[in-house]
Amino acid sequence: MATVMTFAVPLRAQETHGALRHLHGVVEAGESGRPIRDADVVVSWSLRTGDRVAEQSARERTDGNGRFDLRDLPPQVVSLRVRALGYAPFVRDVDLRDADRLLTVHLDVATTVLQEVAVRADTAPERLSRVAATSTLDARTLAATRGQTLGETIKNLPGVTVIQFGPSIAKPVIRGLNSQRVLVMNGGLRQEDQQWGTEHAPNIDSFEADAVTVVRGAATVLYGPDALGGVVRVDHAALPDTGGLRGTVALNAFSNSRQGAVSVGVQGADLSLPGIGTTGYRVRLTSRLAGNGGAPDYYLTNTGFRELNGSVALGVARDWGRAEVSLTRFSTELGVLRQAHVGNANDLARAMSGAPPDSAFSYAIGRPNQRVAHTTFRVRTVRTFEQAGDLEVVYGLQYNHRREYDNHGPLRFRNEPAFNLKLFSNALDVRWTHPRWKGWRGTVGTSAIAQGNQTLGKAFLIPGYDLWQGAVYAQEELAIGRLSINTGLRGDAISQTTIAFADAGIRSPAGTKSWRNMAGSLGAAYLVRDGLDVGVRLARAWRPPTVNERYAQGVHHGTAQYELGDADLSSEQSVGVEGTLRFRRRSLQVDAATYSNRVNGFIYLQPTQPIQTIRGAFPGFRYAQADARLRGVELATSYTPHTRVQFTANGTVVRGTNRRTDEPLFDMPADRLSLNARLLGSRGGGQDPSSWHLGMGTLLVRQQDGVPNGTVYTLPTAGYALLQLEAGIQRWNLLGRRADMSLSVNNALDTRYRDYLSRYRLFVNDAGRDVVLRLTMPF
Repeated sequence: MATVMTFAVPLRAQETHGALRHLHGVVEAGESGRPIRDADVVVSWSLRTGDRVAEQSARERTDGNGRFDLRDLPPQVVSLRVRALGYAPFVRDVDLRDADRLLTVHLDVATTVLQEVAVRADTAPERLSRVAATSTLDARTLAATRGQTLGETIKNLPGVTVIQFGPSIAKPVIRGLNSQRVLVMNGGLRQEDQQWGTEHAPNIDSFEADAVTVVRGAATVLYGPDALGGVVRVDHAALPDTGGLRGTVALNAFSNSRQGAVSVGVQGADLSLPGIGTTGYRVRLTSRLAGNGGAPDYYLTNTGFRELNGSVALGVARDWGRAEVSLTRFSTELGVLRQAHVGNANDLARAMSGAPPDSAFSYAIGRPNQRVAHTTFRVRTVRTFEQAGDLEVVYGLQYNHRREYDNHGPLRFRNEPAFNLKLFSNALDVRWTHPRWKGWRGTVGTSAIAQGNQTLGKAFLIPGYDLWQGAVYAQEELAIGRLSINTGLRGDAISQTTIAFADAGIRSPAGTKSWRNMAGSLGAAYLVRDGLDVGVRLARAWRPPTVNERYAQGVHHGTAQYELGDADLSSEQSVGVEGTLRFRRRSLQVDAATYSNRVNGFIYLQPTQPIQTIRGAFPGFRYAQADARLRGVELATSYTPHTRVQFTANGTVVRGTNRRTDEPLFDMPADRLSLNARLLGSRGGGQDPSSWHLGMGTLLVRQQDGVPNGTVYTLPTAGYALLQLEAGIQRWNLLGRRADMSLSVNNALDTRYRDYLSRYRLFVNDAGRDVVLRLTMPF
């Protein structure tokens, strides 16, 4: 493989032990500094006895902290070899003639796994991954999308699309489901940030992510009713417990919106705290600034954004386990497309039929706009018992403050938000992962949430409320030869209390509504032969209606639409079955999944006629229920005919149907297929290896003609094809320092198109050509 990039850093010499030597150290991932467990460390040397020369060796596997410790080695030059699954091998001669040695070995991801999607069915920490459709983006792949939103980062995975609001907001959609049906886990903690709004993107700094895993399909047993559609899990790199200060500077530039992004992260394990001792730490600061996004013929007025994020984390690793505490702050101000807010029905019709009259580029953010701040305090401990497994406790306190400013009505000229929502969330999760017992291994846990929402703005959309939720669950796995069985059960109790609101034309009553229900799953995976396994899973899930679905009444400024709730909505009840197939060979990898999901009482926004208010005319939507069926097929393949050539293909087909009317459901994604080719190379070699890559790809999206009858808002969209180009070089010498750089061009042909899930599709085209430069420099 061409891109073998490794190096070792001698830290200091140790005292000698007579005639024998001691070689120890730690093995880490080169990109993230994350310790690598179970790496194979081999030291070999030649021993001469008279005229005979004998080859001898010593071997050890790294522990959970990536450490190795080899003793009683001869005082001579020895050969050190380190290998780990998914990483390029490391080979180096180490001189032990004068002293012991302590090394930090950095391994780079092997180019054989540099595809866009790496399914880690055998290494993912959750049992569900063996039978469910699961995809993971590792740190190396994430590096190619740094500076974009979380939704943009994962949108090319099979089964995943995004609801887009211009360049600043991208909301994940899994198998046609989004918002309250897709749970986002950030560092082991549920993300609670007013996720009910389709334009409320997850308030997460994408530079914090070390890996992103998407579980497609209901995962309610482990994660609760919010995961009826799937889970997006954002994992952070483990805090270091060896080594001094080191870090990374990342710079991004985007031509389309003239966006600049910079993120600086430093970490180390040389911090000594009173009463605690040696402590690992990490600090990160990220800033992004963008102006109006650009379609091929004009700019999208008032779609710029500003973002400033910071985090600090401390952690210790001892013989008893690990403990971490972290504090993060995410803040953003972003504009909402001005053309989407109009004065009357005639203006609305004109805005939907022509190019925007005001389309100059600007970094200014005017009305309407949003300001969001999200603060998270997290404590996580993992207590390891030698014979009884791991006990994990995660507590999180989150405070989300969302303000939305109007472009119409009496607040237009006042610095006062129309919406002023404050959400306080306390979450506690306790999980026990037990060792194998009579063949079974799994997780037993409990979780609790206490949440309060204040509605303080002048305008009304949802009432204030309190929410309490408690759950117990167990998920177990049994392996019998080639067969692996996975089963789980969860019980939830939820109480929702709304606070009364009364104003001119608005009557929202107080009341308490409670729900109790069970979720369960049963699945099996069978290893047909080496490299080929199949799985099937049956899952029952449920989800109660949220406050906005029951009591929404007013203009939703972010989406520029008038929404009406229904207090009599009942819970959604889902029963789904899915099948998966995984094929692994040296040159070919295939992941395929198909599913069918029946949802009784499916809650959706039904388009109605435009509604005229004192703020203008807005598209009307009303929450309704129907018995629905969602079916689909997903495919991800990677073909490597030569070590320097790689082809990938990902495809998604989703069909959502209202079983009562036999009409398509609103907001289902169009069929799509992405094809990519990449050429890999290396230069330098020897002690100074470097690598480069060239690539091109296309995204093919079929027209979305599967839309319900009704209003103009459900108009079908035409199909389109986009061309992407990319080039990159790693371990490049820039101003005497190592640098990784990539250049990519999205929508290289500046194609005019409108995606069906773009909420601005009624008014403007989607983004045109975008040249993106990314530079990363470790220090």
